[in-house]
Amino acid sequence: MKPEQLYEKYPKLYHIAWGGSCHGIMDNGLLSTKCLLELYGKSEDEIRKITQNHRATEIEINSPGLPRAVIRDQRPMSDKGLRAVLPNEVEPSVWYDLINSMVFFWPRKQSLSKMIKSYPEIQHDILILDTKKLVELEKKNIRLSHLNSGSTRYGHKRDLDIFKTIEDYPFGFSKKQTGLKRVVAEVCVLDRVEKISDAVIGMKHGLAEEILNELAIE
Repeated sequence: MKPEQLYEKYPKLYHIAWGGSCHGIMDNGLLSTKCLLELYGKSEDEIRKITQNHRATEIEINSPGLPRAVIRDQRPMSDKGLRAVLPNEVEPSVWYDLINSMVFFWPRKQSLSKMIKSYPEIQHDILILDTKKLVELEKKNIRLSHLNSGSTRYGHKRDLDIFKTIEDYPFGFSKKQTGLKRVVAEVCVLDRVEKISDAVIGMKHGLAEEILNELAIE
């Protein structure tokens, strides 16, 4: 895939954050779970415990001089589910560590809708990004995935190499050739997006139903 094919097909990207997080994100950048824990002064042992194990519930973290932050749960996947979809030599802890080292964006409104509908009772902050600007900022650190790496509910097989650079991502392959629709399911950035404010073109805040109505998503 060429960079222009990415932002022409998906001109906007969506990031879902815990309600009240947007100001901290705009000030400190959008950080992976691992980078966020480092910023909040957590020890190496604490970071390993959180990033290499399944999170059944969200985790709130605090640090003097920094806003409250919430790390999401990982309910859509499980150790058992990962063992069923990963190669035998890859432990679930390795997968958790990998995805906790990236930040994620949805390139399609349908994916955004599905995720926030799973959390109807909490407030969300939605960041809307200009894809072209994000590519300009983070091209070498962007990775694309053809599946939702944070879910094992549909049993899609995966390996550590599913995250491709833009140039290495297959584009225009048929379903017959790949066994999957070769859409981009996730746009990821390694570690962090420090200048996230330069790419943000909109924000929404509220409960899932309110946000979906504002964005005209069913």
